[in-house]
Amino acid sequence: MRDPKATAAAAAVTLPEDVVLEILARVPDVADLFRCAAACKRWRVLVADRPFLRRRWPEHARHPSSLLGFFGQDWWREDVPAPLPDFVRAPRSVVGPGRPFLSSFVPGAAGLFDRAVPLASNRGLLLVRYVPRGAPNDDGKGPSVDNLAVCNLLSGTCDVLPPLQCGWFCNYLDTSAYAVLTGADCCPSGHPPCPPAKKALFKVLIIGINQDGMRYDLHTFSSGEPSWRAPTKCFNPIEHRIFGPIMQRNAVVRRGTVHWLLWDMVNFHALNVDAITGHVSLHMLPAPRPQDLIRCLYDNPRLSIAADGTTLSSLCLFREDLTVEIWTWRDDGDDDGERGHWRRDRVVELRPPKQKQIDGPLCMCMGERSGTMLIRADGRCIYIADLESGVLEEVTDQFCGIGGWKTAFPVEIDWPAFFMHRLGGKSTV
Repeated sequence: MRDPKATAAAAAVTLPEDVVLEILARVPDVADLFRCAAACKRWRVLVADRPFLRRRWPEHARHPSSLLGFFGQDWWREDVPAPLPDFVRAPRSVVGPGRPFLSSFVPGAAGLFDRAVPLASNRGLLLVRYVPRGAPNDDGKGPSVDNLAVCNLLSGTCDVLPPLQCGWFCNYLDTSAYAVLTGADCCPSGHPPCPPAKKALFKVLIIGINQDGMRYDLHTFSSGEPSWRAPTKCFNPIEHRIFGPIMQRNAVVRRGTVHWLLWDMVNFHALNVDAITGHVSLHMLPAPRPQDLIRCLYDNPRLSIAADGTTLSSLCLFREDLTVEIWTWRDDGDDDGERGHWRRDRVVELRPPKQKQIDGPLCMCMGERSGTMLIRADGRCIYIADLESGVLEEVTDQFCGIGGWKTAFPVEIDWPAFFMHRLGGKSTV
């Protein structure tokens, strides 16, 4: 009698290709789909095909499975020791429970980045600050250099950046912010195409108030270059009358432009920096002003990217009626996107679990690719909101022990790019 497993394997080999594709397209779990691709060369080729991946994860749509989890951030002075960061896996995340996050995706990160502090993430790239092996304990005076690295979760590689001298700006409280861009981000439409490269390209941007406190400076590093570029003037807070803190330190990246959220104690502004030209502009956000609405009734706005992947959005959580108001930036026909207007698109009514009262909700961060919002309520309860359906899922148990978080940022991944990287295809990243 023939072995049933051998019979099943032979039948799978003889199935027509279109039937195999239909079966693979219906594998619900991302990890299981990857295991299928690793089972044989034929399935590997089918799964790594770009049309198949885009069928599984359509463009211009939200994909909850792209959310891996969250890193916590606190408002600490960055020149004094701070607690090690917490990574909390999202519900149904492919990241295994109890496993170190970085070593799960970047095998070479084990040991080197055990004390790494995440600063920014974008499209599978993660910017971290790390403590070099053998470095002495912090003496409380703060390091003289910043040691940074860019981890590529798609390819499983990591690039250690040249040390950055900390004296070029005053890295204090929440007056500095970060961005990491992919090669695709740096070559948007309207710009000359990027030259082919054997290695994935990236760029790191950091803004911070300089030593005299009179302006924000911009520091840039590009992969393939031997050192950081000299800092350049970003904008003068006195000139623009913006003296408030940076409210969203992990930048939003859209069509080659980096967006950070600023506050002038009255209005909120999007600070926009073109990653190629360095051009800087400001957009006032359509968030309610204190004279228009009692401040305790709404939360700080958040910048995000709409489902089409190209439109800048502003989202504001209203606490009393538990709704999220979504506005989008519409360009007025110019190429650089500097001139335009905000348009109110829709209002999402959040639906809490049955018999659950939500008091004092605060938005901690947004997941662009997954279309989610992480919310803290009642001072201790944590929820994940689906901004398509409005459903609130309580995840307080998963976040147990991290009540000190003041804010967070999500780690999301582009699954088509991940599969093409790991299975031998080519990616736009």
